Parts: sequence; C-alpha cells; structure tokens
Amino acid sequence: MSDRTDQKLDNCPLCRSHRLIKLFTLKKEQFVRCEDCGLVHINPKPNSKVVLSTYQSGYSHSYEKKADKKIKRAVRYVKRLSKKIKNTGRWLDVGCSAGFVVKASQDEGFESHGIDIDPDGLDYAKNKLNLTNVSQTTIENTAFEDASFDIISAYDVIEHVENLHTFTAQLKALLAPDGLIDLITPNLNHWTVPSDLKRWKEIKPSEHLYYFNKRNLQNLLRRHNLKIIQTRFTLKATLKVLVTHE
Repeated sequence: MSDRTDQKLDNCPLCRSHRLIKLFTLKKEQFVRCEDCGLVHINPKPNSKVVLSTYQSGYSHSYEKKADKKIKRAVRYVKRLSKKIKNTGRWLDVGCSAGFVVKASQDEGFESHGIDIDPDGLDYAKNKLNLTNVSQTTIENTAFEDASFDIISAYDVIEHVENLHTFTAQLKALLAPDGLIDLITPNLNHWTVPSDLKRWKEIKPSEHLYYFNKRNLQNLLRRHNLKIIQTRFTLKATLKVLVTHE
C-alpha cells in the first residue's frame, strides 16, 4: 500500500510540488508519485554516474542484433513524418543509439544528425551504417543553431534525462518555427500497465527516472510553450505524441 513518505526528498522534478507519496522501493531506489501532477519518478534521483552506468556493457547491442527490424521501423517513422512537412530539411534524432533513424532519414533526403551518450551504439552507427553526423553528447551540450531542425525525434529518451526542464527547453530552442517533435515514452496510464506498478516491465531503477501520463507530459511541454497536436494509438504501453510550438 502506498503511503506519504517522511524521508528527505527532492521536490517533484516536473511541477516542484513537495507532496509526494511513496509507492515502493526497488534495488534501493524509491519510487514516488507526485500528488499534484501525478508524475511517478525515482526520488531521490540517482546521481549522474549511476545513471550513466546503465549505458555500459553493450546497452545498444540488443538493438544492433535486431538491425533489420529496427531499420524497417525507422523507415516507417521517417516516411510518416516526412509527409507532414513541406520540404525535406534537417532532422535531429536525440538518443540515436545505433543510428537507424539517422540512416533512414538521411536516405529519405534529410540532412540528418544524431546524438547519444552510448559509445557502443555510436560506434555501430559510424562503422556499420557509415554515418558521419552522429556524436556523443547530450542535447543540452550541442552546438547546433537555434530553430535549425525541421524534425526532432526523441524515442524512449525523455524518461532517462538528467533534467526534464533543461531537456525540454532545448527541444524548443532547436525546433524550427513550423517544425515537429516526435516523442515516445512509456505511458503510465495505458490499460496494460499492471495495478501493482512494481511488476511493470518499464520500471527500471537508475535507468527510467520518470513515468508520464499524457496529462503531465502535456503539462511539461506547455511550460516550455510546446503542445501536443497528435497522439497515436498503440497496443503497447507507450505514449506516442507529435509536438510543435504553441
């Protein structure tokens, strides 16, 4: 049973509320729900070294083993999005991993760039897919010009980031005036999520730091003058949303 925790905790990373309810502890990390915005998250947040350690020991290898399937999916995503903009322009894939979306968008005619913090995935992108515009960095530390990308994709990334607000602010800054952000993250309110949240396969200590529903994800985006314009139906417990400037 959940209970209000009396431990020293950080305020909610989304809305800054101090009203937090303890849900459970897993691998010595405490999962809580914000009473005000509903964000489920690890609190206190693991330090940066612990979070980075989840990308070691071949984090991207499982993706590389499914390369054919991943490339086909990336091609579908790219073709769907390319129909929504007037001209083929610049594409940034945030958390590009082994580079499949960068490759597919490049093949579609985009000037494509990818960033990730996992060196193994980037090594595959460079040496197996022959991609040159991929780099090991975070979105907050890139040198790209503001308003320079027509499409930004962030697939299964936002639940990992160091700071929700700096990440979202940089998405906003890099997006061209008529640009689109394609965002995917686990969906806390999906009907397949077990009532005993601890059993949900997306609960991953030190790795998935935040768990959104559509309402609080929209809340975060609105704080940075972004809005959801489309939500795609999915049988899996994921939020798939298309975002643009307000």
